[in-house]
Amino acid sequence: MPEGQAGRPPVLTEGPFRVARQHPHQPSRPQPQPHPHHGPTDRAPEAPSRLSLPDGTELLLRPADPADKAAALAMHGRCSPAALRLRYHGPVRDADRYLDHLLDPRHGHSLAVTAPDGRIVALGHLMWDDDEAELAVLVEDAWQRRGLGVALLRRLSETARAAGIGTAYAVTHAANTGLIAAMRRLEAPLDVRAEDGTLVITAVLGAGDPAACTP
Repeated sequence: MPEGQAGRPPVLTEGPFRVARQHPHQPSRPQPQPHPHHGPTDRAPEAPSRLSLPDGTELLLRPADPADKAAALAMHGRCSPAALRLRYHGPVRDADRYLDHLLDPRHGHSLAVTAPDGRIVALGHLMWDDDEAELAVLVEDAWQRRGLGVALLRRLSETARAAGIGTAYAVTHAANTGLIAAMRRLEAPLDVRAEDGTLVITAVLGAGDPAACTP
C-alpha cells in the first residue's frame, strides 16, 4: 500500500486505517548520516547547463525538485498516452502520486530540461536502489528524437558514478526504441536481459575508464 494511503481492509471494522512504510534508505534516527552510495551531501550542487539543438534552440538542463511538481504535471498533460505508457509500463491514472516520490530528493536525483519559455519538456530520474540505481526518462512527444533523453541519461549516469554507484539500470518495454537507443549511447558497457516483452538494460558504470568506451 503506498505510504499515507488510507483504506478499510475487509477483515477489520474500526477503520479507516493509515499504513506508513519507512523508505529502505531513510534512517529513522534523528540527524541521519547518509549512506555513501545514497545521495552524498558533500558534493557541490549540480550546476545547470545549456543544450543547443541543431535548429539553434537553446534548452536548459538543470536539477529538479518538489518545487517543479506543477510544471512536471503540466508536461505529463501534454504527453500522449503512448509516451506515458512506455515510461510507466502501463496507463497513468495518478501522475501526481508518482511525482511526489520521483521528485523527492530522499529517494534519488531528478533533472529537468526546460524550453526557452520555461516549460519542462523532459524529465530524468535516478532512483537509489541499494548499491545500484534505476534510470528513467520521459520526453514530451513534440521534443522526442532530438537528443534530450541521451543528455539526461548521460548526466544521471555521471551523477551515479560520482556517488560510487557501480551499475545503473533501466526497466522498459521492448517497444521503447527511443530509450533503448539512448541507453546504447551511454559511455558504459551494457547488459540486456529480456523477459515477456520487458527489458532490463544495465549500464556498468564502474567498468574501466568511461572515456575509453565506444558509444
